[in-house]
Amino acid sequence: MKILDRLLGRKAAQLTYDQVADLIDGTGGGRVAGFAVTDKTALQVTTVLACVKAIADGCATPDLHVYREKADGTREKATNIPEYRLLSRRPNEWQTSFEWRRQMTLHAALTGTGLSLKVRGDNRRVRELIPVMPGRWDVRKVARYEVRYRCWDEFGLIGEFTPDEVFVLNGVQWDWMNSLNAVVLARHAIGLAMATERSQEAMHANGLRPSGTYSVEGNLSTEQHARLTAWLKKSAGAENNGIPLVLDRAAKWFSTAMTGVDAQHVETRRLQIEEICRGYGVFPIMVGHSDKSATFASSEAFFGAHTKHTLAPWHRAWTQRLDETLLDGSGPLFTEFDTRYLMAGSMKDRAMWARTMAEMGIYTRNEIRDEEGKDPLPGLDDPLTPLNMSGSKPTGDDDE
Repeated sequence: MKILDRLLGRKAAQLTYDQVADLIDGTGGGRVAGFAVTDKTALQVTTVLACVKAIADGCATPDLHVYREKADGTREKATNIPEYRLLSRRPNEWQTSFEWRRQMTLHAALTGTGLSLKVRGDNRRVRELIPVMPGRWDVRKVARYEVRYRCWDEFGLIGEFTPDEVFVLNGVQWDWMNSLNAVVLARHAIGLAMATERSQEAMHANGLRPSGTYSVEGNLSTEQHARLTAWLKKSAGAENNGIPLVLDRAAKWFSTAMTGVDAQHVETRRLQIEEICRGYGVFPIMVGHSDKSATFASSEAFFGAHTKHTLAPWHRAWTQRLDETLLDGSGPLFTEFDTRYLMAGSMKDRAMWARTMAEMGIYTRNEIRDEEGKDPLPGLDDPLTPLNMSGSKPTGDDDE
C-alpha cells in the first residue's frame, strides 16, 4: 500500500495506537466459522455477556471495606484513611466504587487483565484510579524481572509506567507477566455460537422457508431468468410468509436446505451455552439456562456453589492485589468483601443457627449481631453457659 501511495503521490494515513493493537491481535481472537471473534464481538453473544456480567456483578455488588487489625487480634474499619473512601465510595472523578469494580472485573474476565492508572497526591497517597480500555495498553520487559506498562488513548500516548504506578487485576495467568485471554481460548465455542445465531437469523428473515430450486419446462432466456429471479426474491421473505406461491409453465419447487429441526439448532445452541459457561467457570443456571434435572431445591445449591467456586477466586484476586499494591502490604491494613448476603440462608435457618450458637456458648450474642450486620448492644459480649454444662461441683451425700 505504501508503494502504491508513493507512485500515485498520495500520503499514507497514520494508524492510531488502537488500530495498531487490533492489527497485532492485542485483544482479538481470530476468525471461527467465518466470524471475527474479538472482545467486542464476543460481547454480542448473550451467553458471553451473561457470564462476564455474573462475575463482574459478583465483585461489584458486595461492599468493599478496609480494615485495620488491632493489637488484641480484633479488627476495626479504617474509615480515617483516604484509601477507605477511594475503594468503597469513589475511586475516580467519574465513577463510583461499584462502577469501577464492575468495569475492571469485566476487562479481566473478558480479556485476562484489567488495568487502572494510579494518580497520586502531594503526599504520595493514591488519590484516583483511572481505568484504561483493553487494547490501549501493553506490557513489555525492559530487564529480566522488570517491566513497563505503555498506555495510550484516542489522543495519543499517555506515557510509560512502572508496576508501582498502575493497579492490575489479573485473571488466569500463564506466566508472571501475562494473563490468558478468555476470548482467545474460547473462540471456537464463541464463534460457533455466532454462526448458529446468524444461521437461524437468516432462516427467520426468509420466513422460515428454506432455499430450493425453482424448475420450469423449457429454456429461459437471459432476460427471463433475470425477471424470474427478481420475482422470486420479491415473493420471498418474512413479510410474504403465508402467501401462496403461484407457479406456471409446470413449475416445481425442490427444497435444497435443511430445516431448523434437521439442523438441530436448539440442541446446538443449548450445547454452546454450556460450552461457553464451562470456559468462563460459570454455572449455566447463573445465565438463565437450566435443564430438566434442575429443581428449585437444587437451585439454592447452585447459587452457593457459584459464590464458592466462581466468585471466591475473583474476590481473593481483588483483595490480595489491593492489600499488596494499594495499601501498606504487610502492615495492619487489609480489604475484605462483605459477602454475608450471598451466603445467607432462609430466615428460619438463620434463626435456628443463631439460637444454637448462642445457647451453646460458641458465639456471643454481639458476634451473632455482627454476622447479621447489626451494631453491638451493651451486656451481650459474654457467652452464655448452658445449665447442663455448668462447672460448679454438684452437692450430694458424698460430701457428708
